[in-house]
Amino acid sequence: MTTDTTASEQGSRRAFLCLSHSPFMTLPGRENDGAEYRAAVDRAREFIAGFAPDIVVMFAPDHMHLLNDIRPPFTGVLSGRTVQEFDITEWELSVHPAAADLFRDLVQHDVDLAVGEDIGVDHGLSLTVRQLFDDPASAPLIPIIVNAIGFPLFPVRRAATVGERIGAALAERPERILFVGTGGLSHNPPFPEPAPGAKRLSPEQREESLANALSFVDPDWDRRLIDLLAAGDLDTFAAITQPDIDPRGGGANEIRTWAAAWAAAGGGPATFTAYETVRPWITGMGVAFGPGRVPATAGAAA
Repeated sequence: MTTDTTASEQGSRRAFLCLSHSPFMTLPGRENDGAEYRAAVDRAREFIAGFAPDIVVMFAPDHMHLLNDIRPPFTGVLSGRTVQEFDITEWELSVHPAAADLFRDLVQHDVDLAVGEDIGVDHGLSLTVRQLFDDPASAPLIPIIVNAIGFPLFPVRRAATVGERIGAALAERPERILFVGTGGLSHNPPFPEPAPGAKRLSPEQREESLANALSFVDPDWDRRLIDLLAAGDLDTFAAITQPDIDPRGGGANEIRTWAAAWAAAGGGPATFTAYETVRPWITGMGVAFGPGRVPATAGAAA
């Protein structure tokens, strides 16, 4: 675990936070699981409170809800609500007015962005918002849903490239902006492999998938990724290929959200990292955050 310095102390108007999530943490009897991870999330909350973001750009995955029938690589959300699932209630998202300008800029700079209005987002976003903010319904969000589950999956490097464009588009804004990537790390949730015609698993298939899920958790791979973020290695995500990800489970595809958030903030080194393999959640749970770097120019193309 590394220590942290708040972005405000370093004079940055940008910051990033990458963290794992698991709906298993919401289940009865799981309150004492993941103590190291939960402590790291508390540190992240302190970091956010010190930074006091005016805008939170959150890159989140979907779990065959929004992206079940059509699955663009990136979907910007202009309005919507959370889906009631697990112990997560429904609430209207507080989408920041800057979202429309950002989405317009992305399309004008050759990012093939879908845009959704009045849509439902699942725990891929809502669980993290609830973890990080006392009043999740008032968090000033720009939600961007990233396809990390359905065919065809785009390269991880594309997530970083789009993240860079998002950072450039927002570079001249005076607000304090926090970029959040939520998902991962190594885990294999009970969903079908990304292939044409994939359907939700049957109860029997889910049971079999969950029985084998721990075999996909790779703490060494997870820690290497976090160490690269701590080092501020600009090639961290460009070098990751699908064959690197596949042995670490379908949920490891969600590192695309980390790539986008980290790149959007300028790729600075994480000043705090933590990791725990939480076996009851069948997931390698990581947290990394730090101050961002504002691009020298806002004109980089995607």
